[in-house]
Parts: sequence; C-alpha cells; structure tokens
Amino acid sequence: MPIDTDTQAMAGQACTADHLPISDLDIENRKDFQTQDGQVVLVGSRSASSGTMAFPQKEFCPETGARDMEQITFGPQGTLYSFSTIHISATRETPYTIGYVDFENGLRVLAHVRSQGTLTCDQPVILQADDSAWWVSPVGDVA
Repeated sequence: MPIDTDTQAMAGQACTADHLPISDLDIENRKDFQTQDGQVVLVGSRSASSGTMAFPQKEFCPETGARDMEQITFGPQGTLYSFSTIHISATRETPYTIGYVDFENGLRVLAHVRSQGTLTCDQPVILQADDSAWWVSPVGDVA
C-alpha cells in the first residue's frame, strides 16, 4: 500500500535532531511527584490526540508516537488493585511490598506500598512522599 507524502513528512519530522535526545530518558532530572495544597500527586502525561495517559511523564504517546503529550497530575487517592511482598532481592532490603494502584482518572501505576497493617485488594490508598521518593499507604495508616 503506498504511503502519501504527508505521512512521509510527518514520519521524517519525528526523527529530526531537535527532538533528540528524548527527555523521557533523563531520570536524574525527572520529577515524578509534587505537592499540591499539602497533598502528594504524581506527574504524568496525556496525549491530546488519543487520550492515552502515561506515568511517569512522557514526551511522546506510547500508543501512537505523537508528540502531543500534556502534563497531568493525579492522586492523591487511589485503590490498591493487587500487591505482592518481596522477600528475596539482590538490590534492596527485604521484605518490601509493591502493588498496582488504580487512580480515579483510569491510570494504573506500580507503586511501593508501606503499611502498618494488613493489606487487601480494593483497599483505598493515599500517596505520600519525602524529599526523594513517593509511595502509597492505606488511608487508615496515614498519620
């Protein structure tokens, strides 16, 4: 099937030098969370053309490749979809718990879970953070 010249031009523009390197790879300067009105929120992005959401923030749409991602924030509350406690790790102190958290806007992210008690699926959680990291805790565990 032939490709029209408009499609070729758009594809060529995506590879020009002024678009490289991709900022998604700059993890040292990336800010994954921020505080708004005293509450922690995550910083992600949404494609203006497809509506696809991503976390952490992306420069281009993971579904279409469009460079129309706009910054969005989400949280502070979500729902723990599933979780697992890790007991063996070569790189981190164990045990620790990770879980998938669903946010109100439909985005699901993998998060570090800190809890004082028993975790259950479908449990309400809230984002928390210190100077360098973010995590979720069950709503009842938050001081």
